[in-house]
Parts: sequence; structure tokens; C-alpha cells
Amino acid sequence: MHQPELTPQRSSYFNYQIHPFVQPAEMRGAAPRQPVVVVGAGPNGLLVALDLARNGARPIVIEAEAQVCGGSRAVAFTRRTLEIFEQVGASDALLEGALLWDKGRSFYRGHMVHALQVPGSIDDRFAPMTNQPQNVMEKVLLERAATMGIEVRWQTKVVGLESDHSGVHLQLDTPAGEYTLACDWLVACDGARSAVRRLQNLRFEGRAYTGRFAIIDFRVPLGAPTGRRCYFDPPWLPGYAVLLHKAPYGIWRLDYQVPDDVSDEEALDPARLRSHVQAHLDYIGADLPWEIEWVTLYKPNTLSLARYNHGRVLYCGDAAHLLPVFGVRGVNTGVQDGNNLSWKLASVIRGIASPAILDTYTDERLADAQQICFEAARSTRMMAPPSRGFRILRDAVLQLSVRNEFTRPLLHWRTSRPIDYAESALTTVDATEGRFAAGPRPGAPARNVCIDPEASPRTWLFDVFGPGFQVLAFGSDDSILQAVSADVAALRADGIPLRIVQIRRSHDTRSCVSADAVMTDPLGRVFSAWGVTEGAVYVLRPDQHVAARWTNDAATRVSAVVRKALCRDAPLERQPRQPSEALA
Repeated sequence: MHQPELTPQRSSYFNYQIHPFVQPAEMRGAAPRQPVVVVGAGPNGLLVALDLARNGARPIVIEAEAQVCGGSRAVAFTRRTLEIFEQVGASDALLEGALLWDKGRSFYRGHMVHALQVPGSIDDRFAPMTNQPQNVMEKVLLERAATMGIEVRWQTKVVGLESDHSGVHLQLDTPAGEYTLACDWLVACDGARSAVRRLQNLRFEGRAYTGRFAIIDFRVPLGAPTGRRCYFDPPWLPGYAVLLHKAPYGIWRLDYQVPDDVSDEEALDPARLRSHVQAHLDYIGADLPWEIEWVTLYKPNTLSLARYNHGRVLYCGDAAHLLPVFGVRGVNTGVQDGNNLSWKLASVIRGIASPAILDTYTDERLADAQQICFEAARSTRMMAPPSRGFRILRDAVLQLSVRNEFTRPLLHWRTSRPIDYAESALTTVDATEGRFAAGPRPGAPARNVCIDPEASPRTWLFDVFGPGFQVLAFGSDDSILQAVSADVAALRADGIPLRIVQIRRSHDTRSCVSADAVMTDPLGRVFSAWGVTEGAVYVLRPDQHVAARWTNDAATRVSAVVRKALCRDAPLERQPRQPSEALA
């Protein structure tokens, strides 16, 4: 019988709760078949569960452990991640106690050789970067899941799996014995050591780096501003790189490469860990008391499954790929995976999309993983040169950067950014596309806009968005609004969720009677940011990526765009796949 650890983990800032095992209906003789099961109650699994429920398909979540993750783990979240958490109603709670930042600095032998400024604007509701420990994030997502009626089955381990064209049967082990759970669809969010991936005998492709990094979270009253600091070649670790990062609740993170001749056991030796923390505090001139909170080791990898959908089983986050964390790409990439997958799978479960749409989950997210592997591999080679040649090159760049500006861009961290699905089979490009001088293009994520920066409280464009497809109609042209309304009514009759959002200027008092929301744009900031004139239309997918846009002199095609985005009419035209070497 499965016996997870039942002793609460220790933390100076987080109160760990042991979640009890509750005997499910299947162990009492019932045999309900679930529409969808999510394996893993980490950030990705919980986000997928929330997003599935938001889109009309409430899942069951299976978790082998009895408590949330140990330590801070993923601690830095991008603006796009916060926008996705806003969609599922979790952003406000996540921001409580968080630290916000947009700057980073790199140093070499006492000289600052690079300054990073993460872009942001008044139109962004969220900061470029938000620091909040992963254990806190998981607690926030669990509380949100409880309010949405999502069942989480704790202390339940996947030990067997059978899958065919009709569904999945899971064999689950618990403190009370084993039972079988049947479901139509399974989403594997069970991390780097995925039991589901192992049971399906799937292997990663790509490159596993030999370098290892240690993370030490420690409590210290260091009064420096929030932001990531990188120190190349510090005297206590010559030839290597060290990151120092401020987390909430008085915690700082030291992240450094472990020399090749040091074993894992030696790297985690308490005396060695303490000596490294003290050596770095001495190096930066901080004579302060401190204590270690949590430690771990990790390897930067560029690994991915060749496909993320395998029949009735789909993979998300670290279960699908292992990506270098440099540039905050780890959990943030998994969150975008989940946001992409959830609306598509929910649409299939609800019978409004063809199962072919799930192929686009792989096509769109694998393209992102390949791009991340390419960019992050460059960052990894700078942080941890894999050969003597790369080390000579890295050191030459650092030495030149002390006095020369032209080499400093080579030290850029290439932070995580939202993916653009411009080449997706779900994206429609209208003949009037060339007339847009601004705004998010087809495939790009929607752009938030602050309606009036001087107003209190401020309001944003995203405030009027909801679940399902969003149809943004700009202005009050009666013929266009009537055509949009007719298309939307026909789609709704097929059970497809859509919202019409009319965006009008302040002098325009005409409202579309069928609009679900009407937003006034008194300063024209939305019109300007989205590059539109009177009569333009945008259609957004449920993950708030642009499905299509057109100007006022194009034929209204909401129905065609949405049907294409749901793969309802024709076999999916598959996109050409990149060779697996692109992951190296």
C-alpha cells in the first residue's frame, strides 16, 4: 500500500498542511467513469484543472503526496503567467505578499557587465516579474480549486495504466489499498519523473547537460532591492557563475554551479552549504545573521517528448519537457502549456470540437519548447560552459564587457516570453491584415490596455473578458454588429461559448443589443493599441490568443473563424515538424 510522508515539512514562512486520504466512491463499490483526470497537483496540474473547469469540463485531480511541494522551487513568474492565473480567478491571491521586479544585473570580478531591464508599460496590469514561492502558489491554486468544486484525491499514486481509443483505466495505490479509475481523457502533469510517462514507455529527446546547480534558500535581513543578480567568477567559486535572488518573507536564494569533481552528497553537505552562503555574503559585504531554509540540486536540460498527445493521454509541463530554468522558463512554460491544452480538451469533452484539435496542442507547444531550447541553450552555455572552448569564449566576453558595450548584449538572459501561434493551423489571416499598423496579430496573445491611467481605480480591457471565445467589435456600425450577432447566435445554438464585447469611443452612445459587455474607450487607448478603426473585429480563442482580425470593409466571418479554431469542418492540415535535433 502507498504510504506517503505524513510529517509536515519544516518552513519558517509556510504552514504545511497534511491532506488526508479520503476513500473514493470506486473503493465503495461504485464505478463512475470520469470525463477527465489530471495526474499531479503541482502548479501545472492545478492550473489545468482550474482551466478545464472554467471551460466547462470539471476534472478529478490525483496526487501521490499528502502536502504541497517542499521549498520555494519555482519562485519567479512572468506577466503572462499572472494573466493566465487571472483567467482562472487566482491572480489576486497569488499577489498577496509577493515581490515585483523588472531589473537584473550581472557582475564580473566586481564590475557590472550587464543590466537587464524587462519591458513593461502602463497598460500592463501585472509587473514583468513576480516572486512568490511555489508552495504558496500551490496553496492559492488549491483554495481556488476548492471554491470551484474540483476534487483532489491526495495520497493516491498511479501504478498502472491501460489506454485505448475509447479511454484510460488507471490502477491507483492508496493507504487503504488499490482501486481502478476509468476516464475518457488523462492529463499527465506529474513532473520530471512522470509515472504516467514511464508507464507508457515514452522517452525524451534532446540534450541532457552534465552540469549541476545547487539552490540554497536562506533567511537573511539583506536590504537590497528585488531583482536577479548574477556573479561570474566570484573568488569563493572561481570560474563559475552564482545567482542571488530575493524572494518574499525574508528569504534569499543562492543558485550556483557545482564543480564537476564534487559529488551530489558532497554538494549537499551542510558544512559546505553554510560555507558557500557565508562566502558569498562576505563577497558582497553583508555582515548579517542568516539561517538556511531549504536546499536542492538540479540539472539544466533541453529535453522534450516528440509529441505531447498520445491517444487519450496528454502531457503537460515537466511531464512533457525539461527546459533550462535560466530566464524563468520552467513553470512559466508549463502554465502556457496548460492554458493551451485546457480549452481544447474541454471543447472535445463537450462535443463542440473535433479531437483533431488536440494535435494542435502538440504542434503549438512543441514549437515553443523548441524555441526555448534554442534560446535557453545559449543562456546555459553562458552560465555553465559545457566545454573548454565555450569557457574560453564566455570568459573572453566577460573580460571585454568590463570596458566595452558591444559584447554586453551577449550576456542577456533571454527571459521567458509569450509564444505567438501565427503559424498554427487554427489561425486565420484575413486579406485585410496588411491594413493593421498595430495591435496583436493573428496568433499573438491579446494585449491588455489600461482604459484611463489617471482614473482611480483603474480599469483594464481584460476586465470584460470571460470564458469561451471573445468577439471584439469596435465601434457601432449597425451592419457589422448585426452580422457579428447573427454569426454568434448560430454558433451558440451549437453549444459553442462566445462573448460579444463592444468597444466604443466616449462620444458614441449606441450599444449592440446582443453584446455581453460594452466598454467605453474615452481616450481611444484601446483603439490605438489594437490598431483599429470603426468597424474592425477581433476574434480571440479561449486562451486569449488572436484567432483572426479584419477591418470594416471585410466580410464578417466569425462563424468560419471559430469553426476553423475548433477543427469542426475539415481534417486538420498538419504543420511541418522540425527535426528532433532542434531540441539539442
